[in-house]
Amino acid sequence: MQGIKDLYYKDPTPIQAEAIPLILEGKDVIGQAQTGTGKTAAFVLPILQKLQTDKKDIQALIMTPTRELSIQIAAEIEKLGKHLDVNVLSLHGGADIEKQLNKLKQKVHIVVGTPGRVLDHLQRGSLHFGRISTLVLDEADKMLEMGFLEDMEKIIVSTPSNRQVLLFSATMPDQVKKLSQQFMKQPPHIKIENKQKTTENIEQLYYVVNQSDKMDALMDLLETTKPFLAIIFANTQQRVQVLTAKLQEEGYEARALYGDLSQNKREQLMKQFRDIKFQILVATDIAARGLDVEGVSHVFNYDLPNDVESYIHRVGRTGRAGHKGTSISLVSPRQKSIMQRIEKATKAQLEEKLLTAGRHLDAGRKERAKEREVHFAALREEKAKQAATEKKKKEAPLASALKKQTKVKPGYKKKLQQDMQEWQSAYEQRRKRDEAIAARKAAKKNGATAGSRPAAAKQAGGKGKPAPNRGKK
Repeated sequence: MQGIKDLYYKDPTPIQAEAIPLILEGKDVIGQAQTGTGKTAAFVLPILQKLQTDKKDIQALIMTPTRELSIQIAAEIEKLGKHLDVNVLSLHGGADIEKQLNKLKQKVHIVVGTPGRVLDHLQRGSLHFGRISTLVLDEADKMLEMGFLEDMEKIIVSTPSNRQVLLFSATMPDQVKKLSQQFMKQPPHIKIENKQKTTENIEQLYYVVNQSDKMDALMDLLETTKPFLAIIFANTQQRVQVLTAKLQEEGYEARALYGDLSQNKREQLMKQFRDIKFQILVATDIAARGLDVEGVSHVFNYDLPNDVESYIHRVGRTGRAGHKGTSISLVSPRQKSIMQRIEKATKAQLEEKLLTAGRHLDAGRKERAKEREVHFAALREEKAKQAATEKKKKEAPLASALKKQTKVKPGYKKKLQQDMQEWQSAYEQRRKRDEAIAARKAAKKNGATAGSRPAAAKQAGGKGKPAPNRGKK
């Protein structure tokens, strides 16, 4: 209770109010709720309540899909149980396995971990679940989606048959239902229907922006919104790196979080972010689950996520613990229909805002217009060069023959003369046409008309006969 007070928890959330009494009764429970609803405390508090700290055995196992969520749940247990003599260990990939082995030789009451690393320890014989009383499958849908079904089954069968199983999931696909039927005993199904509960403290906005304008639009929005702490989500590691470099170039304290970083680097990064050593975290979806940082005022979706669930998880990084938050998505014109689907699924109001172009967007558009003009001028020049080269290539045999006056094969001389006559004829036609066009332009310029030409000719020559063509060769 003191741990709860220290975290300023006053009233239970709906999932906590429904799940905690059932879990304390010892029943298997299925809890279906979105991120940000307080489901971690819904299973951690009953585990702590029933924990026998004088025993050395592992009494609870909590499985999660990602290392970030594993670390986060372990930290939550330490906070809620800091007035208890509780020992918790997070087992996940990317961490030194020797350190984990040494810690397992000491007293551990609760293990939190990813299926792969937990199974690794189980097969090494460094981990035993013969006396656990509670097994928790958190984010079960994501664990199955990530291909952990076989690992999960091997772990579950290594636990006692009389253990309590708690399954928490945002969605209930067939695989999750099958898993619950296989390993759970008549579990009550708690479902928090209103998804809006997870986003009711969050103002959700979106701007329709062309892809070429996104970077500059983001810079302008950061200048106008002035976030205290912000997370910017992009869909690829490369995009995250480019965004981070651009933000740093503009003078922002920004860092990148993505899958290829070592576990050590990730933990250092998250500690620095929590300690407000930098204000902007640019991340892929790996950070959407299990990332709980107090004070995140803004979430930016530079790229829209691939599904509604990912959108909810991203947005849920702000507006936590009763605080207000803002979510801003940059949407291409074709993606407006996706925003409508998200609005319908989340039962939340997503407001479309008109983008006011600031200094970045104005300057960027002018620069891009200049670049386009240079590009098209270069294309025109290249096209003209290619046309000249083709013409030269076509006339090369004739020019070469005229220049060298070399002997040719019988029969080819006649063909060569024909080519020369055709070339000469075409040249004369072009010359006459050009002269006629030039004459018409001159006449128009001097105010002469077509009808006055004969009269003018008579006055000039007396008989109206045209002057001889002195330019003829």
